Amino acid sequence: MAITFLELYNEVAGQPWSMFDADAESIEDLESALKTSINKAASHIWNLKPWSFRVQDMKTKLVSGRNKIPMPNGRLVKESMEGKTTYGIKCNGKPLEYIEDYNSLEDKTGTPEGFYVKGENIYFYPTADSIYTIEISYLLLPYALNEDEEEIFELINETDTLNIPNKYSALFRNCLISLAMVYAIADESDENHSGYQRQYEDALSTLIDYCNTPLINRKLFW
Repeated sequence: MAITFLELYNEVAGQPWSMFDADAESIEDLESALKTSINKAASHIWNLKPWSFRVQDMKTKLVSGRNKIPMPNGRLVKESMEGKTTYGIKCNGKPLEYIEDYNSLEDKTGTPEGFYVKGENIYFYPTADSIYTIEISYLLLPYALNEDEEEIFELINETDTLNIPNKYSALFRNCLISLAMVYAIADESDENHSGYQRQYEDALSTLIDYCNTPLINRKLFW
């Protein structure tokens, strides 16, 4: 079962040399400074690398006469391997090329061969002349879920949870707790600050090893 924001807060507050009370019973008991430290730590670790648990796959249909779909809640993945660049968007199983100079495109219908991003939409070119299956791989941006399992960008309510699969949750939480304490202590001259910094670095190394995230030649696109 996923740990709630309230439970996570009490875990962090209960760490050695913490200046916070670890017996919060509701959201009203949570101190703003520690809430900020926890969210800051969660955001930092989540966005630090293209973790395997952030990769999401989306499949949708592009119908005849349409040339766009809403951008998913994440960053498209761009990979370079052996000098070849591929993107996380496919049409009927075929990778699409990224179109840089889309303003010069002429109206055309057919099988989509390329794409570009504008505003909150992904545009396809040519405009679809039939029904096509679009597959998109992207890195999820929101690191939390509310009680309705909706993706959110910040832990706010006591029942909110981290959006981490169970197999990674303990390791991610260890990183988060130690980094939240680093932020909470703040004073770098404090020996406890350096102690928690070392704990965080060790926990992060373990998380990286366990996830075995492929980082070579990988970049985030947009």
